[in-house]
Amino acid sequence: MKTVLTLASIVLLSSVAVGTVARAANHQVTLAASQSQSGQSMDPKAPAKTQTFVGTIMKSGDQFVFSDDANNLSYQLDDQETASQFEGKKVRVTGTLDAANKIIRVQSIEATA
Repeated sequence: MKTVLTLASIVLLSSVAVGTVARAANHQVTLAASQSQSGQSMDPKAPAKTQTFVGTIMKSGDQFVFSDDANNLSYQLDDQETASQFEGKKVRVTGTLDAANKIIRVQSIEATA
């Protein structure tokens, strides 16, 4: 009788463990799919995607920032020298966005019409 109860306990605990592992795996797959759909890289070492931003270069304190007027957001620019040439002008900035730090890694800045 003890053997039967022990075996039944082992089977029950095993099925609970398998269910927990399956739910965890399903959660990881769902998270990966969500990141893929939102454009986030699942590989933190993967290069950031180059994007184009249209807005205005403004002075904020002693720094030049990019103002995204359409979305009411502003970002620091890592190329202050180039940005200084476009102060107050509508521009197209090409670069990669570091969203966590709100910085655009500038590849180019050009005036727009």
